[in-house]
Amino acid sequence: MFKRMIAVLAIVIAGTAPALAKRVALVIGNGAYEHTVQLPNPANDAETMATKLRGLGFEVVAGQDQTYSDMRRTVMEFAKKAYGAEIALLFYAGHGMQIAGQNLLVPIDAKIEDETSLDFETISVDFILRQMSKDVKVQMVFLDACRDNPLARTLARRMGPSRSGNVGAGLAEIKVQETGGEGSVIAFATSPGDVALDGDGANSPFTSALIRHIDTPNVSIQTVMTRVTGDVFDETEKRQRPWVNASLIGEVFLNKQAVAAAPTTEVASLGTTATTAPAVNQAAVNTATQSTISWEREKLVWETVKDSNNVADYKSYLETYPNGTFAGFARNSIKRLESQSQVASLNPSAPAGTAPQAGTGIVAGLPDPQKAVPGTQATEASLGWNRTARREVQARLNLSGNNVGNPDGAFGPKTRAGIAAWQTTNGIVPTGYFTAAQYALLTTQTAVQYTAYAAEVQRKQQAAQASRSATSTRRTSNTKNTRAKNNGGSMNPAGAAFLGGVVGGIIGGAIGR
Repeated sequence: MFKRMIAVLAIVIAGTAPALAKRVALVIGNGAYEHTVQLPNPANDAETMATKLRGLGFEVVAGQDQTYSDMRRTVMEFAKKAYGAEIALLFYAGHGMQIAGQNLLVPIDAKIEDETSLDFETISVDFILRQMSKDVKVQMVFLDACRDNPLARTLARRMGPSRSGNVGAGLAEIKVQETGGEGSVIAFATSPGDVALDGDGANSPFTSALIRHIDTPNVSIQTVMTRVTGDVFDETEKRQRPWVNASLIGEVFLNKQAVAAAPTTEVASLGTTATTAPAVNQAAVNTATQSTISWEREKLVWETVKDSNNVADYKSYLETYPNGTFAGFARNSIKRLESQSQVASLNPSAPAGTAPQAGTGIVAGLPDPQKAVPGTQATEASLGWNRTARREVQARLNLSGNNVGNPDGAFGPKTRAGIAAWQTTNGIVPTGYFTAAQYALLTTQTAVQYTAYAAEVQRKQQAAQASRSATSTRRTSNTKNTRAKNNGGSMNPAGAAFLGGVVGGIIGGAIGR
Protein backbone atom coordinates (compact mmCIF):
# COMPACT_ATOMS: atom_id res chain seq x y z
CA MET A 1 0.00 0.00 0.00
CA PHE A 2 2.83 2.38 0.90
CA LYS A 3 4.63 1.65 -2.35
CA ARG A 4 1.49 2.38 -4.35
CA MET A 5 1.09 5.74 -2.59
CA ILE A 6 4.70 6.64 -3.40
CA ALA A 7 4.13 5.73 -7.06
CA VAL A 8 0.99 7.90 -7.25
CA LEU A 9 2.79 10.80 -5.59
CA ALA A 10 5.63 10.53 -8.09
CA ILE A 11 3.16 10.73 -10.96
CA VAL A 12 1.51 13.82 -9.46
CA ILE A 13 4.86 15.52 -8.92
CA ALA A 14 5.93 14.72 -12.48
CA GLY A 15 2.68 16.14 -13.80
CA THR A 16 3.26 19.44 -12.00
CA ALA A 17 6.89 19.82 -13.08
CA PRO A 18 7.70 23.12 -14.76
CA ALA A 19 7.26 23.21 -18.54
CA LEU A 20 10.12 23.69 -20.98
CA ALA A 21 11.42 27.26 -20.92
CA LYS A 22 9.76 29.53 -23.48
CA ARG A 23 11.75 29.85 -26.69
CA VAL A 24 10.65 32.01 -29.61
CA ALA A 25 12.39 32.52 -32.98
CA LEU A 26 11.91 34.89 -35.91
CA VAL A 27 13.14 33.32 -39.16
CA ILE A 28 13.06 35.23 -42.46
CA GLY A 29 14.66 34.41 -45.81
CA ASN A 30 14.44 36.91 -48.69
CA GLY A 31 15.77 35.96 -52.12
CA ALA A 32 13.16 36.71 -54.82
CA TYR A 33 14.04 40.41 -55.13
CA GLU A 34 12.06 42.46 -57.62
CA HIS A 35 14.48 45.35 -58.22
CA THR A 36 17.95 43.89 -57.61
CA VAL A 37 19.97 40.68 -57.86
CA GLN A 38 17.99 37.64 -56.74
CA LEU A 39 19.51 35.18 -54.28
CA PRO A 40 18.87 31.45 -54.67
CA ASN A 41 19.60 30.30 -51.12
CA PRO A 42 17.81 32.46 -48.47
CA ALA A 43 14.40 30.78 -48.83
CA ASN A 44 16.06 27.37 -48.41
CA ASP A 45 18.14 28.70 -45.52
CA ALA A 46 15.05 29.98 -43.70
CA GLU A 47 13.00 26.84 -44.26
CA THR A 48 15.76 24.52 -43.04
CA MET A 49 16.55 26.72 -40.04
CA ALA A 50 12.89 26.96 -39.04
CA THR A 51 12.61 23.17 -39.06
CA LYS A 52 15.79 22.80 -37.01
CA LEU A 53 14.64 25.35 -34.40
CA ARG A 54 11.21 23.74 -34.03
CA GLY A 55 13.01 20.51 -33.24
CA LEU A 56 14.83 22.38 -30.47
CA GLY A 57 11.57 23.49 -28.87
CA PHE A 58 11.27 26.96 -30.41
CA GLU A 59 7.97 28.53 -31.34
CA VAL A 60 8.92 29.81 -34.79
CA VAL A 61 7.48 32.83 -36.58
CA ALA A 62 8.71 32.36 -40.15
CA GLY A 63 8.48 34.18 -43.47
CA GLN A 64 9.99 33.74 -46.92
CA ASP A 65 10.39 36.28 -49.74
CA GLN A 66 8.60 38.99 -47.79
CA THR A 67 7.66 42.51 -48.87
CA TYR A 68 8.04 45.47 -46.52
CA SER A 69 4.45 45.09 -45.28
CA ASP A 70 4.91 41.35 -44.82
CA MET A 71 8.07 41.85 -42.75
CA ARG A 72 6.43 44.45 -40.50
CA ARG A 73 3.56 42.08 -39.76
CA THR A 74 5.89 39.14 -39.16
CA VAL A 75 8.07 41.15 -36.77
CA MET A 76 4.97 42.34 -34.89
CA GLU A 77 3.75 38.75 -34.47
CA PHE A 78 7.19 37.73 -33.22
CA ALA A 79 7.33 40.67 -30.78
CA LYS A 80 4.07 39.64 -29.14
CA LYS A 81 5.19 36.03 -28.72
CA ALA A 82 8.74 36.87 -27.58
CA TYR A 83 7.67 38.90 -24.54
CA GLY A 84 9.01 37.17 -21.42
CA ALA A 85 10.85 34.43 -23.35
CA GLU A 86 13.79 32.53 -21.96
CA ILE A 87 15.45 32.78 -25.40
CA ALA A 88 14.47 35.07 -28.29
CA LEU A 89 16.24 34.33 -31.57
CA LEU A 90 16.49 36.16 -34.91
CA PHE A 91 17.70 34.41 -38.07
CA TYR A 92 17.73 36.40 -41.32
CA ALA A 93 19.09 35.45 -44.74
CA GLY A 94 18.95 37.85 -47.68
CA HIS A 95 20.20 41.27 -48.73
CA GLY A 96 21.25 43.68 -46.02
CA MET A 97 23.08 47.01 -45.90
CA GLN A 98 24.60 49.43 -43.43
CA ILE A 99 24.08 53.18 -43.49
CA ALA A 100 26.17 55.25 -41.05
CA GLY A 101 26.69 52.18 -38.88
CA GLN A 102 23.01 51.20 -38.83
CA ASN A 103 22.14 47.74 -40.17
CA LEU A 104 19.10 47.42 -42.42
CA LEU A 105 17.34 44.32 -43.74
CA VAL A 106 15.98 44.59 -47.28
CA PRO A 107 12.47 43.34 -48.23
CA ILE A 108 12.01 41.90 -51.72
CA ASP A 109 10.04 44.94 -53.01
CA ALA A 110 12.62 47.57 -51.96
CA LYS A 111 13.92 49.97 -54.64
CA ILE A 112 16.11 52.26 -52.47
CA GLU A 113 16.07 55.18 -54.90
CA ASP A 114 17.18 57.75 -52.30
CA GLU A 115 17.74 58.22 -48.57
CA THR A 116 14.03 58.68 -47.92
CA SER A 117 13.49 55.11 -49.09
CA LEU A 118 15.49 53.77 -46.16
CA ASP A 119 12.80 54.69 -43.62
CA PHE A 120 9.93 53.35 -45.72
CA GLU A 121 11.42 50.35 -47.54
CA THR A 122 13.83 48.66 -45.10
CA ILE A 123 13.63 47.14 -41.62
CA SER A 124 16.22 48.21 -39.06
CA VAL A 125 17.95 45.46 -37.09
CA ASP A 126 17.87 47.75 -34.06
CA PHE A 127 14.08 47.89 -34.37
CA ILE A 128 13.88 44.09 -34.18
CA LEU A 129 16.36 43.97 -31.30
CA ARG A 130 14.09 46.27 -29.28
CA GLN A 131 11.32 43.70 -29.68
CA MET A 132 13.69 41.03 -28.35
CA SER A 133 14.65 42.93 -25.19
CA LYS A 134 11.31 42.91 -23.40
CA ASP A 135 11.81 40.69 -20.36
CA VAL A 136 13.93 38.28 -22.42
CA LYS A 137 16.78 36.46 -20.71
CA VAL A 138 18.95 35.55 -23.73
CA GLN A 139 18.99 37.17 -27.16
CA MET A 140 20.45 35.38 -30.17
CA VAL A 141 20.94 36.98 -33.59
CA PHE A 142 22.19 35.19 -36.71
CA LEU A 143 22.51 37.40 -39.80
CA ASP A 144 23.41 35.83 -43.13
CA ALA A 145 22.83 39.19 -44.80
CA CYS A 146 26.28 40.42 -45.77
CA ARG A 147 25.97 39.63 -49.48
CA ASP A 148 27.07 42.03 -52.22
CA ASN A 149 24.11 44.41 -52.58
CA PRO A 150 23.72 46.50 -55.77
CA LEU A 151 21.02 48.62 -54.08
CA ALA A 152 23.64 49.97 -51.67
CA ARG A 153 25.92 50.94 -54.56
CA THR A 154 23.05 52.70 -56.33
CA LEU A 155 22.20 54.65 -53.17
CA ALA A 156 25.84 55.63 -52.66
CA ARG A 157 26.03 57.08 -56.19
CA ARG A 158 22.88 59.14 -55.66
CA MET A 159 23.98 60.44 -52.28
CA GLY A 160 27.01 62.11 -53.81
CA PRO A 161 30.67 61.95 -52.78
CA SER A 162 30.27 64.00 -49.60
CA ARG A 163 27.88 61.56 -47.98
CA SER A 164 28.28 58.29 -49.86
CA GLY A 165 30.86 57.28 -47.26
CA ASN A 166 27.96 56.56 -44.92
CA VAL A 167 27.07 53.55 -47.09
CA GLY A 168 29.30 50.74 -45.88
CA ALA A 169 30.07 47.31 -47.31
CA GLY A 170 28.61 44.34 -45.50
CA LEU A 171 27.06 44.95 -42.08
CA ALA A 172 28.21 47.04 -39.12
CA GLU A 173 29.15 45.63 -35.73
CA ILE A 174 26.19 45.36 -33.34
CA LYS A 175 26.54 46.37 -29.72
CA VAL A 176 23.53 45.15 -27.77
CA GLN A 177 22.46 47.14 -24.74
CA GLU A 178 22.14 44.65 -21.89
CA THR A 179 18.75 44.77 -20.17
CA GLY A 180 19.32 42.73 -17.03
CA GLY A 181 19.05 39.35 -18.73
CA GLU A 182 21.71 36.72 -19.11
CA GLY A 183 23.33 38.22 -22.20
CA SER A 184 23.34 37.83 -25.95
CA VAL A 185 24.97 36.15 -28.92
CA ILE A 186 25.36 38.14 -32.16
CA ALA A 187 26.68 36.27 -35.20
CA PHE A 188 27.35 37.52 -38.73
CA ALA A 189 28.04 35.27 -41.70
CA THR A 190 31.29 37.20 -42.13
CA SER A 191 33.29 39.93 -40.43
CA PRO A 192 31.70 43.40 -40.13
CA GLY A 193 32.26 45.36 -43.33
CA ASP A 194 33.00 42.25 -45.40
CA VAL A 195 30.82 40.54 -48.01
CA ALA A 196 29.68 36.93 -47.49
CA LEU A 197 29.29 34.22 -50.12
CA ASP A 198 25.87 32.95 -51.11
CA GLY A 199 27.30 29.55 -51.98
CA ASP A 200 26.59 27.08 -54.75
CA GLY A 201 24.63 24.54 -52.73
CA ALA A 202 21.09 24.61 -51.40
CA ASN A 203 22.26 26.65 -48.39
CA SER A 204 24.88 29.32 -47.88
CA PRO A 205 28.20 28.28 -46.28
CA PHE A 206 27.30 30.01 -42.99
CA THR A 207 23.81 28.57 -42.73
CA SER A 208 25.02 25.10 -43.73
CA ALA A 209 27.53 25.09 -40.86
CA LEU A 210 25.02 26.56 -38.41
CA ILE A 211 22.42 23.92 -39.26
CA ARG A 212 25.05 21.21 -38.91
CA HIS A 213 26.09 22.18 -35.39
CA ILE A 214 23.29 24.10 -33.64
CA ASP A 215 21.51 21.01 -32.28
CA THR A 216 24.61 19.13 -31.12
CA PRO A 217 23.65 17.56 -27.76
CA ASN A 218 25.14 19.05 -24.59
CA VAL A 219 27.29 21.58 -26.44
CA SER A 220 27.04 25.26 -25.50
CA ILE A 221 26.15 27.89 -28.08
CA GLN A 222 29.62 29.38 -27.58
CA THR A 223 31.23 26.10 -28.68
CA VAL A 224 28.70 25.69 -31.49
CA MET A 225 29.71 29.06 -32.96
CA THR A 226 33.41 28.21 -32.65
CA ARG A 227 32.78 25.10 -34.76
CA VAL A 228 30.65 27.05 -37.25
CA THR A 229 33.40 29.66 -37.66
CA GLY A 230 36.01 26.98 -38.29
CA ASP A 231 33.88 25.14 -40.84
CA VAL A 232 33.01 28.26 -42.84
CA PHE A 233 36.62 29.46 -42.84
CA ASP A 234 37.80 26.08 -44.15
CA GLU A 235 35.00 25.48 -46.64
CA THR A 236 35.38 28.91 -48.26
CA GLU A 237 39.16 28.47 -48.55
CA LYS A 238 39.77 31.18 -45.96
CA ARG A 239 37.76 33.79 -47.90
CA GLN A 240 35.02 34.12 -45.27
CA ARG A 241 35.34 34.25 -41.49
CA PRO A 242 32.11 34.54 -39.46
CA TRP A 243 32.04 37.15 -36.70
CA VAL A 244 30.60 36.27 -33.29
CA ASN A 245 30.09 38.51 -30.27
CA ALA A 246 28.93 36.57 -27.19
CA SER A 247 28.32 38.38 -23.90
CA LEU A 248 26.69 35.59 -21.91
CA ILE A 249 27.15 35.28 -18.15
CA GLY A 250 27.27 31.49 -18.45
CA GLU A 251 27.01 28.64 -20.92
CA VAL A 252 23.75 28.38 -22.86
CA PHE A 253 22.65 25.03 -24.31
CA LEU A 254 20.04 24.71 -27.04
CA ASN A 255 19.99 20.91 -26.86
CA LYS A 256 20.67 20.07 -23.24
CA GLN A 257 20.08 16.39 -22.56
CA ALA A 258 20.11 15.35 -18.91
CA VAL A 259 22.27 12.38 -18.01
CA ALA A 260 19.91 9.67 -16.78
CA ALA A 261 20.35 8.44 -13.21
CA ALA A 262 20.24 4.76 -12.31
CA PRO A 263 16.96 3.72 -10.66
CA THR A 264 16.94 3.38 -6.88
CA THR A 265 17.03 -0.15 -5.57
CA GLU A 266 15.90 -1.68 -2.32
CA VAL A 267 18.45 -3.77 -0.43
CA ALA A 268 17.34 -6.25 2.26
CA SER A 269 19.74 -6.65 5.16
CA LEU A 270 19.05 -8.23 8.54
CA GLY A 271 15.32 -7.69 8.19
CA THR A 272 15.58 -3.94 7.38
CA THR A 273 14.99 -2.13 4.11
CA ALA A 274 17.38 0.54 2.79
CA THR A 275 17.32 2.60 -0.40
CA THR A 276 20.53 3.27 -2.31
CA ALA A 277 21.30 6.82 -3.44
CA PRO A 278 20.72 7.59 -7.13
CA ALA A 279 23.83 6.71 -9.11
CA VAL A 280 25.20 8.62 -12.07
CA ASN A 281 24.66 6.78 -15.34
CA GLN A 282 28.31 6.32 -16.19
CA ALA A 283 27.41 4.73 -19.52
CA ALA A 284 25.68 7.95 -20.61
CA VAL A 285 28.65 10.03 -19.50
CA ASN A 286 31.00 7.76 -21.44
CA THR A 287 28.79 8.00 -24.52
CA ALA A 288 28.88 11.82 -24.45
CA THR A 289 32.65 11.77 -23.98
CA GLN A 290 33.14 9.31 -26.83
CA SER A 291 30.95 11.49 -29.07
CA THR A 292 33.21 14.48 -28.44
CA ILE A 293 36.34 12.40 -29.04
CA SER A 294 34.88 11.00 -32.29
CA TRP A 295 34.12 14.49 -33.55
CA GLU A 296 37.63 15.73 -32.80
CA ARG A 297 39.12 12.65 -34.48
CA GLU A 298 36.98 13.10 -37.60
CA LYS A 299 37.88 16.78 -37.81
CA LEU A 300 41.58 15.92 -37.51
CA VAL A 301 41.28 13.40 -40.36
CA TRP A 302 39.51 15.97 -42.54
CA GLU A 303 42.14 18.62 -41.77
CA THR A 304 44.73 16.15 -43.04
CA VAL A 305 43.05 15.40 -46.39
CA LYS A 306 41.04 18.53 -47.26
CA ASP A 307 43.82 20.14 -49.32
CA SER A 308 44.89 16.92 -51.05
CA ASN A 309 44.99 16.50 -54.82
CA ASN A 310 44.74 12.72 -54.46
CA VAL A 311 41.32 11.11 -54.95
CA ALA A 312 42.39 8.17 -52.78
CA ASP A 313 42.71 10.45 -49.73
CA TYR A 314 39.11 11.60 -49.98
CA LYS A 315 37.90 8.04 -50.59
CA SER A 316 39.78 6.96 -47.48
CA TYR A 317 37.92 9.59 -45.45
CA LEU A 318 34.57 8.43 -46.88
CA GLU A 319 35.33 4.80 -46.08
CA THR A 320 35.80 5.76 -42.43
CA TYR A 321 33.05 8.39 -42.26
CA PRO A 322 30.52 7.65 -45.05
CA ASN A 323 27.96 9.94 -43.37
CA GLY A 324 30.48 12.28 -41.79
CA THR A 325 30.20 16.03 -41.38
CA PHE A 326 32.47 16.64 -44.39
CA ALA A 327 31.25 13.75 -46.57
CA GLY A 328 29.59 16.09 -49.08
CA PHE A 329 32.75 18.15 -49.49
CA ALA A 330 34.82 14.98 -49.93
CA ARG A 331 32.55 13.76 -52.72
CA ASN A 332 32.70 17.18 -54.42
CA SER A 333 36.51 17.10 -54.26
CA ILE A 334 36.55 13.65 -55.83
CA LYS A 335 34.31 14.83 -58.68
CA ARG A 336 36.48 17.90 -59.20
CA LEU A 337 39.71 15.90 -59.35
CA GLU A 338 38.21 13.25 -61.62
CA SER A 339 36.88 15.97 -63.94
CA GLN A 340 40.32 17.59 -64.09
CA SER A 341 41.83 14.18 -64.81
CA GLN A 342 39.45 13.69 -67.74
CA VAL A 343 40.36 17.11 -69.12
CA ALA A 344 44.08 16.38 -68.73
CA SER A 345 43.71 13.08 -70.58
CA LEU A 346 42.19 14.91 -73.53
CA ASN A 347 44.86 17.60 -73.49
CA PRO A 348 48.11 16.19 -72.02
CA SER A 349 49.98 19.45 -72.60
CA ALA A 350 47.60 21.49 -70.42
CA PRO A 351 48.83 22.46 -66.92
CA ALA A 352 47.48 20.29 -64.12
CA GLY A 353 44.11 21.35 -62.76
CA THR A 354 43.10 23.49 -65.71
CA ALA A 355 40.09 23.21 -67.98
CA PRO A 356 40.36 23.36 -71.78
CA GLN A 357 40.71 26.91 -73.05
CA ALA A 358 38.70 28.51 -75.80
CA GLY A 359 39.83 27.75 -79.31
CA THR A 360 41.92 24.65 -78.46
CA GLY A 361 39.61 22.32 -80.37
CA ILE A 362 39.64 19.85 -77.46
CA VAL A 363 35.87 19.78 -77.07
CA ALA A 364 35.36 18.59 -80.61
CA GLY A 365 36.93 15.30 -79.58
CA LEU A 366 34.83 14.80 -76.44
CA PRO A 367 32.92 11.53 -76.53
CA ASP A 368 29.14 11.85 -76.47
CA PRO A 369 28.75 10.10 -73.08
CA GLN A 370 30.88 12.74 -71.38
CA LYS A 371 28.95 15.62 -72.93
CA ALA A 372 25.69 13.92 -71.94
CA VAL A 373 26.51 13.79 -68.21
CA PRO A 374 23.88 16.02 -66.50
CA GLY A 375 25.21 19.04 -64.68
CA THR A 376 24.56 19.44 -60.95
CA GLN A 377 25.40 21.94 -58.24
CA ALA A 378 28.34 19.71 -57.34
CA THR A 379 29.78 19.50 -60.88
CA GLU A 380 29.55 23.27 -61.28
CA ALA A 381 31.00 23.94 -57.82
CA SER A 382 33.98 21.74 -58.68
CA LEU A 383 34.96 24.21 -61.42
CA GLY A 384 35.92 26.70 -58.70
CA TRP A 385 34.60 29.81 -60.46
CA ASN A 386 35.05 33.13 -58.73
CA ARG A 387 32.87 36.16 -59.45
CA THR A 388 35.01 37.26 -62.42
CA ALA A 389 34.77 33.80 -64.01
CA ARG A 390 31.01 33.82 -63.54
CA ARG A 391 30.77 37.16 -65.34
CA GLU A 392 32.67 35.63 -68.24
CA VAL A 393 30.27 32.67 -68.35
CA GLN A 394 27.28 35.04 -68.40
CA ALA A 395 28.87 37.06 -71.21
CA ARG A 396 29.44 33.89 -73.23
CA LEU A 397 25.82 32.83 -72.69
CA ASN A 398 24.68 36.21 -74.04
CA LEU A 399 26.97 35.81 -77.03
CA SER A 400 25.53 32.33 -77.68
CA GLY A 401 22.06 33.88 -78.06
CA ASN A 402 20.78 33.06 -74.57
CA ASN A 403 20.15 36.40 -72.88
CA VAL A 404 20.90 36.29 -69.14
CA GLY A 405 21.08 40.06 -68.61
CA ASN A 406 24.01 42.18 -67.49
CA PRO A 407 26.99 39.98 -66.48
CA ASP A 408 27.22 40.57 -62.72
CA GLY A 409 28.66 37.29 -61.48
CA ALA A 410 25.46 36.26 -59.66
CA PHE A 411 23.78 33.16 -61.01
CA GLY A 412 20.10 33.86 -60.36
CA PRO A 413 16.98 32.37 -61.98
CA LYS A 414 17.59 34.23 -65.26
CA THR A 415 21.11 32.85 -65.60
CA ARG A 416 19.98 29.34 -64.71
CA ALA A 417 17.25 29.56 -67.34
CA GLY A 418 19.83 30.73 -69.90
CA ILE A 419 22.09 27.78 -69.08
CA ALA A 420 19.18 25.37 -69.44
CA ALA A 421 18.23 26.93 -72.80
CA TRP A 422 21.82 26.60 -74.04
CA GLN A 423 21.91 22.97 -72.89
CA THR A 424 18.64 22.22 -74.70
CA THR A 425 20.00 23.74 -77.91
CA ASN A 426 23.07 21.51 -77.68
CA GLY A 427 21.18 18.31 -76.90
CA ILE A 428 22.26 18.28 -73.25
CA VAL A 429 19.99 17.51 -70.29
CA PRO A 430 18.76 21.01 -69.27
CA THR A 431 19.62 21.09 -65.55
CA GLY A 432 20.78 24.72 -65.46
CA TYR A 433 24.20 23.69 -64.07
CA PHE A 434 27.49 23.19 -65.93
CA THR A 435 29.95 20.33 -66.05
CA ALA A 436 33.59 20.82 -67.08
CA ALA A 437 32.88 19.36 -70.54
CA GLN A 438 29.85 21.60 -71.07
CA TYR A 439 31.79 24.70 -70.04
CA ALA A 440 34.55 23.76 -72.46
CA LEU A 441 31.95 23.39 -75.21
CA LEU A 442 30.54 26.85 -74.48
CA THR A 443 34.00 28.47 -74.55
CA THR A 444 34.78 26.84 -77.89
CA GLN A 445 31.46 27.90 -79.42
CA THR A 446 31.95 31.53 -78.35
CA ALA A 447 35.72 31.79 -78.80
CA VAL A 448 35.62 34.28 -81.70
CA GLN A 449 32.71 36.33 -80.33
CA TYR A 450 34.18 36.54 -76.85
CA THR A 451 37.57 37.67 -78.15
CA ALA A 452 35.83 40.52 -79.99
CA TYR A 453 33.65 41.24 -76.97
CA ALA A 454 36.62 41.41 -74.61
CA ALA A 455 38.49 43.68 -77.04
CA GLU A 456 35.48 46.02 -77.25
CA VAL A 457 35.15 46.14 -73.46
CA GLN A 458 38.84 46.97 -73.18
CA ARG A 459 38.54 49.64 -75.89
CA LYS A 460 35.65 51.32 -74.06
CA GLN A 461 37.52 51.23 -70.78
CA GLN A 462 40.58 52.81 -72.39
CA ALA A 463 38.42 55.44 -74.10
CA ALA A 464 36.72 56.26 -70.81
CA GLN A 465 40.08 56.55 -69.10
CA ALA A 466 41.40 58.79 -71.87
CA SER A 467 38.30 60.96 -71.62
CA ARG A 468 38.76 61.33 -67.87
CA SER A 469 42.42 62.19 -68.37
CA ALA A 470 41.58 64.80 -71.01
CA THR A 471 38.93 66.34 -68.79
CA SER A 472 41.40 66.48 -65.92
CA THR A 473 44.02 68.13 -68.20
CA ARG A 474 41.54 70.78 -69.38
CA ARG A 475 40.53 71.57 -65.83
CA THR A 476 44.17 71.93 -64.82
CA SER A 477 44.85 74.20 -67.83
CA ASN A 478 41.84 76.40 -67.11
CA THR A 479 42.88 76.73 -63.50
CA LYS A 480 46.38 77.87 -64.52
CA ASN A 481 44.99 80.44 -67.00
CA THR A 482 42.69 81.88 -64.38
CA ARG A 483 45.54 82.23 -61.93
CA ALA A 484 47.68 83.91 -64.60
CA LYS A 485 45.00 86.52 -65.32
CA ASN A 486 44.55 87.25 -61.64
CA ASN A 487 48.31 87.78 -61.22
CA GLY A 488 49.04 90.41 -63.88
CA GLY A 489 48.09 88.71 -67.06
CA SER A 490 46.88 90.51 -70.24
CA MET A 491 44.53 93.44 -69.65
CA ASN A 492 41.22 93.93 -71.42
CA PRO A 493 41.03 96.68 -74.14
CA ALA A 494 38.96 99.17 -72.13
CA GLY A 495 41.40 99.03 -69.24
CA ALA A 496 44.33 99.52 -71.59
CA ALA A 497 42.72 102.59 -73.22
CA PHE A 498 41.97 104.15 -69.85
CA LEU A 499 45.50 103.59 -68.59
CA GLY A 500 46.94 104.98 -71.86
CA GLY A 501 44.86 108.17 -71.55
CA VAL A 502 45.98 108.77 -68.00
CA VAL A 503 49.65 108.23 -68.84
CA GLY A 504 49.36 110.49 -71.92
CA GLY A 505 47.76 113.30 -69.93
CA ILE A 506 50.48 113.18 -67.31
CA ILE A 507 53.24 113.29 -69.91
CA GLY A 508 51.55 116.16 -71.86
CA GLY A 509 51.15 118.23 -68.73
CA ALA A 510 54.76 117.80 -67.84
CA ILE A 511 55.86 119.00 -71.28
CA GLY A 512 53.54 122.03 -71.17
CA ARG A 513 55.07 123.15 -67.91
